[in-house]
Amino acid sequence: MPVWSLALIPAAIGFLWLLFRIKQSHKKQQSTLSSEYFKGLNYLLNDEQGKALDIFVKLVETNWDTIDTHFTLGKIYRKNGEMDKAIKIHQGLIARPSLPERYRNKILLELGYDYLGAGWFDRAEGLFKEVLIQDEKSKEARHNLILIYQQEKDWFKAIDIAVDLFSEAPAVIGPMIAHYYCELAEISRTKGDISQLETYAQKALRHDASCVRATILLADQAMSAGQDKQAIKLYEKIEKQDPESMILVIDSLMKCHVGLSKQEKFYQYLLDLQERHENLFLQDVIASVIEVTEGKQAAIDYLSTEIKRQPSLIGLQTLLSYKEKNADEVFGSLSTAISVMQKDSVKYRCQKCGFSTNTHYWLCPSCNHWGRVKPSVIGSEH
Repeated sequence: MPVWSLALIPAAIGFLWLLFRIKQSHKKQQSTLSSEYFKGLNYLLNDEQGKALDIFVKLVETNWDTIDTHFTLGKIYRKNGEMDKAIKIHQGLIARPSLPERYRNKILLELGYDYLGAGWFDRAEGLFKEVLIQDEKSKEARHNLILIYQQEKDWFKAIDIAVDLFSEAPAVIGPMIAHYYCELAEISRTKGDISQLETYAQKALRHDASCVRATILLADQAMSAGQDKQAIKLYEKIEKQDPESMILVIDSLMKCHVGLSKQEKFYQYLLDLQERHENLFLQDVIASVIEVTEGKQAAIDYLSTEIKRQPSLIGLQTLLSYKEKNADEVFGSLSTAISVMQKDSVKYRCQKCGFSTNTHYWLCPSCNHWGRVKPSVIGSEH
């Protein structure tokens, strides 16, 4: 049996189930319909979709309760990437003069999915909007419109739709809206419109008080403006929002403290932060601060102790980098080996779908969830 035909097995199961329903409610028509269904199924298995579709269209005209057959078939085609066939099925249904009104929105949604799969966002948008005309509370239509606007980077339209859903699921929709405002803030920063940047970032925080991205935008802007004290307050606020994200701003925090000549204060802050969150692995940063304030030997002593207490690749490599100049060749080789290991390691991972990357994304490229790509815990790099 060809591989493609295996994908039609679910359809066959669906057809048999529909036959059972027909048997229960339309006993007189059972023999005729059963025969036609199996004939259509046979055409499908022989890759004669045109003939199969003709049969199913005739059947649905006779009994609209069999429409689930078309939905099942359309989903199979869509899953297999055969969008043209899925579109043909749903366009054929929507064009039937005898189409019961109760099925209209369902068909429009399915056709919208077909267009999305084909990359025809404008057509899909029109269909989902049409669904909303009939059912303004359709979550399915609104969520799909959000995905379209997100794909097209039309953040204002995405916000308009998402705001309508916010009261129904603030914990889910709030972070989405916050990231849309952050996207607008990023655009404002590119244009040099600092006032608008701050406005959008604050709106983001109003929809999601834990939006790390908005806080980073505000802190980065404060640092760029030479307001190191304000930047430090904002960066440190991230610990309460999401401790793991502190890894993203450690270097910026260091620059601010250096700018204020407060390396010792930064050192104490790092020690306290590491004590509160051991999985952050701040050994390399702490060692660099110790080297500046107390000297290289003090940094070596600190790392030697910490590596025994809490082993990590980044800590070990940092320690070896201090020692390799005066050590045997083996230290240099070991340091090189660790460097290679770290290149193969993953710096960021999506906590929703497990997508791994060495580049930080606010929107996961794999599952399209916002704010779920976080620094990997073990062996973190900065």
